Amino acid sequence: MTHKEKLIDTLKEYLPQASLSLCADIIMHYHLHLHIEVERKGRYGDYTPHTGKSSRISINHNLSPFEFLITFVHEVAHHTTFLKYGPRHDAHGEEWKQEFKRCMRPFFELELFPYDLKAALAKHMNNPKYSQSADVKLLEVLRKYDPRKAGVLTLSKVEDGVIFRMKTDTTWMKRIKKLRTYVLCESLDGKWRYRVHAMVEIVLQD
Repeated sequence: MTHKEKLIDTLKEYLPQASLSLCADIIMHYHLHLHIEVERKGRYGDYTPHTGKSSRISINHNLSPFEFLITFVHEVAHHTTFLKYGPRHDAHGEEWKQEFKRCMRPFFELELFPYDLKAALAKHMNNPKYSQSADVKLLEVLRKYDPRKAGVLTLSKVEDGVIFRMKTDTTWMKRIKKLRTYVLCESLDGKWRYRVHAMVEIVLQD
């Protein structure tokens, strides 16, 4: 097998089929080391630049194919930004945003994204955020194309006043009102208020 064929064979478990060739080309062109990591809370991936040797991109193994692809392009944009501007730039500032848009453009030209996801991602790319987790609308559409999330209830889907707890916590709370990325919630005794991510998975009180 050629190097590209080996890359594609490894990547096919994680990426949409139509994106495999282009992603392999990008990895080879920039001599990137791609590491598939266990799930890390609070981040989908990261980028570590190296001068004089291959730079490193890591991505969580448990992302859906479309989430994995978006994260891959996000991290590649960190690399191309580093190549153009060196270390002296804001991590998710204007230079990175322009590179992210440029790096994502070839993927929009492929027959790759379902219509609703393409529309949500295009809107996201108008002013890319530090993570797709900060864009609730995009996350809601991405969830539709993740079979593991079928039937999972998120805080964004319930009305104000509903009593719930997060799947990862035993504290019961009441939803108060939507903010932007987060939802204002309150402890049942009214003593504490919390900002909870709108896409957190929840369990309702019986």
